[in-house]
Amino acid sequence: MAGPEKDPPLSRSIGAFFGHIVDAIVSDPGRKPEAVEVRKETTEETRPDGVVLRRTVIEEVVLPPGTEAPKAAPDGTKAQN
Repeated sequence: MAGPEKDPPLSRSIGAFFGHIVDAIVSDPGRKPEAVEVRKETTEETRPDGVVLRRTVIEEVVLPPGTEAPKAAPDGTKAQN
């Protein structure tokens, strides 16, 4: 049978705190993946009691950093190269 859990010591908590600060400083927030919206579809329905039901579906493709997004044709389909 396990005994009651103890709180971590103060030195560990302080170390974890400064570790999070250092991680935030050395990370590059500008290098997030690029999301390209592929399709957006909205459906709206009004019920007899006045309630409006709205559904929005957004399909995205997330590209790794440094990858160029494919060019789309005017009708929204992938363009042929």
